[in-house]
Amino acid sequence: MNVTEMHLAIQQGVDKINSLQADLLLSQEIDIELNKSQMRFINTKYGKNNKYRKGFEESQKRIDDLRSLVREYKGLVTFKETLGNKFFVDSFSLPSDYLYLVNTLTNSNINENCKRIEYFLSEPDPVFYFTMSLDTFICNNNTSIADSIIMYEDKTDLSKGAAVLWQNTNGYTFPADINAVREDILANPGPGFDIYWEQYGDLNYQGQFIVIPNSNTYSWLYWDASVSPFTVTELVNVATGGSQLQSKTPFYSSAFLNNRRITTEPGKAKEVTAKSTFVQQDDIFTLLTDPFNTTKYTDPLYTIRGNALDIYTSDIFIIDSVKITYVRKPSKISLSLGVSCELPEHCHQEIVDMTVSSILEGISDPRYQSHQIEVNKNE
Repeated sequence: MNVTEMHLAIQQGVDKINSLQADLLLSQEIDIELNKSQMRFINTKYGKNNKYRKGFEESQKRIDDLRSLVREYKGLVTFKETLGNKFFVDSFSLPSDYLYLVNTLTNSNINENCKRIEYFLSEPDPVFYFTMSLDTFICNNNTSIADSIIMYEDKTDLSKGAAVLWQNTNGYTFPADINAVREDILANPGPGFDIYWEQYGDLNYQGQFIVIPNSNTYSWLYWDASVSPFTVTELVNVATGGSQLQSKTPFYSSAFLNNRRITTEPGKAKEVTAKSTFVQQDDIFTLLTDPFNTTKYTDPLYTIRGNALDIYTSDIFIIDSVKITYVRKPSKISLSLGVSCELPEHCHQEIVDMTVSSILEGISDPRYQSHQIEVNKNE
């Protein structure tokens, strides 16, 4: 089902035939209930609180229920701290759409003779960037997609430097093509721009693009690194189709000032890929000092805090990067934006049934109990 069909199915399920009892339900209200049911469906199928008491990937049905949300993500780690003379902690930032962790793999560098591995702390270059939401690309009172987005040197004098960030060369329209616009922006940025969705390195901006202009490409783009926020000549995006001029505030990323440990003798280091093991926070220090259960390059130990994994290493190996498999957050269903449910087709009717039950319960309809019995038959 697409989002329109889901709305119609919900209205049909809630409304008594020809009674118009639920004809006052707004599309926004149905969207809210659909998204609540979508998350309830994911949580039920990931855990074991379901009809067959089987969790994620424990049966073919469980595999197929969430397969469209399973993703892989690989990133570098940053140095966090030293524990005594023997143990070190590195941090790996989880992606912004992370929901549930499935597994982790670490890439490590070890001394071939299992001796202490020497290292230095790198100093990566900071990143200059700004953010934009999808709303930036909608113009003419929210009825069309902009012809182009342009960065100007000076918004008061458009004859000066200009750089095209993105052009609507495919004739996208709103709201039908809003998802296609997002994919096109990521795949076809203008020269001198790198564009990411929601996350880049340690930066996380839910529902926004992270735009990184290249100051080497545009000599008129500059900032003063001694103050914050940093001054820029003019950083402006223009929606040509709607003749809108929007100034964007630039940022200077301190997130990329974190150091990484780099071996000083790469010729004597060997790369090893291995699984890692989760440890509870109150157990980690006990296990580190236990010679039989301590962290090893064949099985590093990690804990989870906030939006990061903390990976513990000894003095004979250095973690370079981490690759995770995870269940991501689904996109929010929206009729106005034309965003349909991302879960596999066979899940849609179950989500519709759950939504109908939720609405019937909310309006205290006597049909709720009989409808819930039918919903419980779903699998």
